[in-house]
Amino acid sequence: MTSNKVTDDLKVVLGHLRRTLRSLADEVRPVAPGLVMRTRSLPRVWSLNQVRITQVAEFSEVLGLAARYQADLPYRHVVEEAQPPGSVLASSFAAAGWKVEREVLMILQGSSVRKVDTSPVVELSEAQSLELMRRWNIEDYPDIGDGLEELQEYSRREGRLWGEHCFGILDRDGRPIAITKLRSDGSVAWVEDVYTVPEARGRGHARKLVTYATGLARRSGHGLIFIVADDNDWPQHLYADIGFRPVGKIGIFHKEPDPLPFVP
Repeated sequence: MTSNKVTDDLKVVLGHLRRTLRSLADEVRPVAPGLVMRTRSLPRVWSLNQVRITQVAEFSEVLGLAARYQADLPYRHVVEEAQPPGSVLASSFAAAGWKVEREVLMILQGSSVRKVDTSPVVELSEAQSLELMRRWNIEDYPDIGDGLEELQEYSRREGRLWGEHCFGILDRDGRPIAITKLRSDGSVAWVEDVYTVPEARGRGHARKLVTYATGLARRSGHGLIFIVADDNDWPQHLYADIGFRPVGKIGIFHKEPDPLPFVP
């Protein structure tokens, strides 16, 4: 890909992510270096209660925005779009004791490196999808408590916003053991929430699901298909095998002074 093509694709992906957040948040307020999103109906969902930096900003400026607009929350959550290599914000937040994570934005550009049998893939109901999402949330946040119901509601709202299709693998008893989701606005599609229950891992379920979802998106004529991966985890390599290529990164900075459990 040329540098201009990468930049254009990155703008499209960021635009779709922002549209989702704007549609789901209770309140979106423009600020000098970006946006502030608040959702008092789901206060434990970090993604809907964030300071989102879309322009170059000083660390002190961003810190002040978080302190001002998240003063009533027991955490601080900041997202930096299109994070440049060696981001000053990342190093500054890390030095200040914040948790620093990165997500890789990947565009489908090539083909899978291997042939995959996707015949076990079925479409899941909303109830089956939420069951798997519940297991995933509890696994990642065993002390989630009341936050679990808020995150479940977030999943419902997000799925209904885009009319998403949930695909899964069932065990011999017909219970869902793996999931991924495909969302679309007609021209752009994205794959989300790839998860397999612990007892069924290592059997290629994620590869089958992502391969199936991307194949369906391609056959439906989408001009751009993307997926988001944790920069410090193995799935990004799986996605690369399927044909996804990185076009940018997002920085996520979180601080939780309160001991109560909260969820992203």
